[in-house]
Amino acid sequence: MPSTFFGLNIARSGMSTYNAVLNTTAHNIANVKTTGYSRQVVKQQATEAISFKTTYGMVGTGVDAISIDSQRDVYYDNKYRMSNTSYSRYESLNYYMNSIENDLYAKDSTSGGMTNSLDNFFKVVTSLTTDPSSTTIRTQTVGYADTLVKSINEVANSLQALQKDLNDQIASTVDQINAYAQQIASLNKQIATIEIYGTKANDLRDQRATIIDELSALVDVDVVEKEPTNGNGLAQYIVSIAGSPLVDTNDYNTIKYTAMDTCYSMNDMDKMYDLTWSTGQSFDKRSKALGGKLQALFEMRDGNNNETFEGKATGTAGSKTLTVTDVNDLGNSLLKLDIPASDGVITLGNATYNYKSFTATVDADGNYTYTFTLENALGRDIQDEDMHISDAVDYRGVPYYMSQLNEFIRTFSYNFNKVQTSGYDLNDNAGQQMFIAKDKVNGIEMRFSDTVKTGFTFDSLLALDANGKIATDTEGYANTSYYMMTALNCNIDSQIAKDGSLLALSDKQGGGVSNGGNLAKMSDLANDTTMFRQGKPGSFLQVLTSAAGVDGSKVKTAMENAENIKNAVANRRLSTAGVDEDEEGQNMIICQNLLNYQYKVLSVMNEVLDKLINGTAV
Repeated sequence: MPSTFFGLNIARSGMSTYNAVLNTTAHNIANVKTTGYSRQVVKQQATEAISFKTTYGMVGTGVDAISIDSQRDVYYDNKYRMSNTSYSRYESLNYYMNSIENDLYAKDSTSGGMTNSLDNFFKVVTSLTTDPSSTTIRTQTVGYADTLVKSINEVANSLQALQKDLNDQIASTVDQINAYAQQIASLNKQIATIEIYGTKANDLRDQRATIIDELSALVDVDVVEKEPTNGNGLAQYIVSIAGSPLVDTNDYNTIKYTAMDTCYSMNDMDKMYDLTWSTGQSFDKRSKALGGKLQALFEMRDGNNNETFEGKATGTAGSKTLTVTDVNDLGNSLLKLDIPASDGVITLGNATYNYKSFTATVDADGNYTYTFTLENALGRDIQDEDMHISDAVDYRGVPYYMSQLNEFIRTFSYNFNKVQTSGYDLNDNAGQQMFIAKDKVNGIEMRFSDTVKTGFTFDSLLALDANGKIATDTEGYANTSYYMMTALNCNIDSQIAKDGSLLALSDKQGGGVSNGGNLAKMSDLANDTTMFRQGKPGSFLQVLTSAAGVDGSKVKTAMENAENIKNAVANRRLSTAGVDEDEEGQNMIICQNLLNYQYKVLSVMNEVLDKLINGTAV
């Protein structure tokens, strides 16, 4: 038969188990507002029954709490992180697209903005037709021309400042990723120390999962947990990003960012960051699997809408010269050319070559041949091999809009200067170029060759004199090509800026102050539909701003959709792992009642035993 005190042991097991349930319920209630906490439940089962060799068979021995388990659902964890990665990418793109839109759009209908500045310039040019000799209107015309180039300068400087901010954000994001990797590895050690004895480190696992949730906003995360073979040893916990391991159980890798000595486009800021793994392996920053904020930052910083310089390269082993022919549209137009003047990178297959400068020759048919001067000699012979400069990034980021501004100011300046130099000013002298470029380092003004179509040669760097200084003509100008003009350095000729009489409005020498034949040609440029593929000069800027608006709208819509998916998944995850105050309150009352019943069992057993021991003569 059972022991005399057998019932007391059963009550004790119930008290112990429901006390654990009550404590766990209290723990859940205390963490209702704790980010990343998942509800914990006590798993209980009947203890092993005992046979007393009696007619009624086995006798139950009570209940036991065998584990405290977290209600976290791995499936919804993975779903949430995927949606969080997508949302974070679009959120970052939306933020920076708003900045680009603000830079490109006019502030109002009457002032500010490149389009308004261009319209105002042509309005005042048209007003000159009433009196070409008016020095007042001439001065106003030059002033509006200066406003136009200054508005373009302002937009370009804002875009370059945005690129710098993006570059800094890349470094900050990488620092965050590295910090998260270290924290995850540290938590893995703590979890392994606890769970090696068979218990579950639920709270530490929640902390780790929360960090991975935060990491998923920065980059796409893949998590794999492998249980030890045959149950022996420690579980392996691997966190990967972009196909490479970031954390492997107790070990972690870090990402290094290094300022490059090269650049991708001619208007890129200096010292942009490139990424490598701390192990020395390359980091694929162009991978579509990168995801999250980090991918958005690279898309915005380097995005060129897949427009790269491409051609066929030929060179001899041991030579520091590479010749490129059969270039694509980007390389076959001086006005569109956007490759770095120096410190660029040529990619040939898996090899890269840095170049110091280049010279381009355009034949009578308009075909371009480039000769690049390399920093290091070629290691092998190269014959008509595919090459490209810069990576193709399928997004319209800062480089794309900068290159579009370059194309606009070069094309517009070339066409206006062509008209200006074909006429005569108030002093009956041949007109001089009004739209020029100004070197930001030494302030030297640059004039350009009139040829941009066929039969000319241009260099990527300004010519130097015998003393190593920039070579200038008798008037102090450096003579170069329109390649040297960018949205950052475009300017108005200082002589014309001071003296509006230098505007060449007459179409013939000796035509007199009232002759405005050349002025009509200047005015007609406003409606010249052959200047750009988009049509008139104003249309080019309108298409450019519209493109930014369309991109911004697409990104905003994608962000909102991604946010809705993320919230839906988060709610489903909370329905499983979240803590409900009402439900926990109900569980607390149930635990209280169950414990009271255990106490009642003790009380009854106490009375029975008291009667048995003290109230009988046994």
